[in-house]
Amino acid sequence: MSRSTPAQTPQAATTEATLRRDSIGAGHLVFFTVAAAAPLTVLAGFAPLAFMVGGTAVPAGFAAAGLVYLLFAVGFTTMARHAPGAGAFYAYISHGLGKAVGAGAAAIAYLGYLGGQIGFTASAGLFAATAGQTLFGVSPHWLVCALSITILVGYLGHRRVDIGARVLAGLLIAEVAVLAVFCVAVLLRGGHEGISVEVFTPSAFATTTIGGVFVIAFVAFVGFEQTAIYSEEVRDKRRTVPRATYLAVGFLAVAYTFCSWVIWLAAGPHRLGELLAGDPSTLVLALGDEYMGEVMVRVMQVLLVTSFVAGVLALHNATTRYLHTMGKSGILPAALGQVNARTGTPGVAGLFQAGVVLAALAVFGLAGADPYTQIIPWTNTPTLIGVVLLQIATSVAVVRYFRHPDRRTLESSWHRLLAPVLSAVLLTAALTLIFAKMGLLTGMGHWGNLFINLPLVAAFAVVALRERRRTRAQASWITPRTD
Repeated sequence: MSRSTPAQTPQAATTEATLRRDSIGAGHLVFFTVAAAAPLTVLAGFAPLAFMVGGTAVPAGFAAAGLVYLLFAVGFTTMARHAPGAGAFYAYISHGLGKAVGAGAAAIAYLGYLGGQIGFTASAGLFAATAGQTLFGVSPHWLVCALSITILVGYLGHRRVDIGARVLAGLLIAEVAVLAVFCVAVLLRGGHEGISVEVFTPSAFATTTIGGVFVIAFVAFVGFEQTAIYSEEVRDKRRTVPRATYLAVGFLAVAYTFCSWVIWLAAGPHRLGELLAGDPSTLVLALGDEYMGEVMVRVMQVLLVTSFVAGVLALHNATTRYLHTMGKSGILPAALGQVNARTGTPGVAGLFQAGVVLAALAVFGLAGADPYTQIIPWTNTPTLIGVVLLQIATSVAVVRYFRHPDRRTLESSWHRLLAPVLSAVLLTAALTLIFAKMGLLTGMGHWGNLFINLPLVAAFAVVALRERRRTRAQASWITPRTD
């Protein structure tokens, strides 16, 4: 005996507010993506660590990671034309591997970006407190700064998305400008020991430490998926999303490769080890003082804080759109899928996200956790693992989606098969190296690394199983057509 489908209620039939359409162009998307990667933060905060573990292989490592992601972008942007949505990994994996796997992927994506936002906010608070002491003689606790930044980001995220894009654009232009000044100053002086391209030779790349370099290099590119997260809000999404993705990944690859080479020149091959033996986190600031002078270093220090803030805002926008998508799809409570009618942004999701980050930071701060040596590794390592896992799953989903006879002729073999397969293989190899060298990021042993990544596994399992049961329950209510 068949069951009838429940009648639609008047409330369900009403028109609901949606994300603000046609509010973002390709330029906005590039700013969101590059700001999430935070180039000044990567080069000042992570590049020194990469030099510690990889030496001369660092610039080539950044270049290799960029090429892998340009290859991944082929299948990624191809899928964007066929499966639009504010939760890119969720939409693509659902279309290719099924709704249950897609729902689990959305949970991993949300937790990954949540961890990234918590870690970035803690870092921003630490650097803001340090800058306050250096520039103004005021030394607030890092937690106070981090909580203030979270409130500011929550406010900006609640405003119209194009307003947030303008803020990110201004901050990003400023940090790129100071990096450009630094690079020009170093090159004009010929570096510390002269201009050399030794770092780009095969011998520099063929080193046993390349695995450690890849850990840092792939962290640096986390966040470029954000070009597709805004697909419901962009103008001409079939062209805008691919264009912005290639521009963002290409820019990051060139910037990281070129600037890390300049940092190597500025330090000097024979002096680099000595400089890193002190406080590696101050390497770029110390080199900036040497080549640009005290005034520009102070500017760089301020922009380092704003770089973190820009990254936090971009990650906040990403997490709220995943919450919005999961709420709208029924994976999470429907309230999270609501959109503010005035601003066209995920209002409830934004408030919820800000509350979660505030609570997490308060717990870490009150527990006495160190933002640089503890909070960042504990939160950002699962971000890297989760995002690379989802990128591999997305590549597989692209291949499976276009295996259907009706879709094989929609895209070329390069876009639907060859590029996704190659990127899946290369990303899997990179993930293997990341797992092997994870201790470089966390400072933990095997069990500690397993523990901080368990939430990803648990979230995937719980949400995927729940979605499978929900889908089956919905299917059981469908009345078969008899006409």
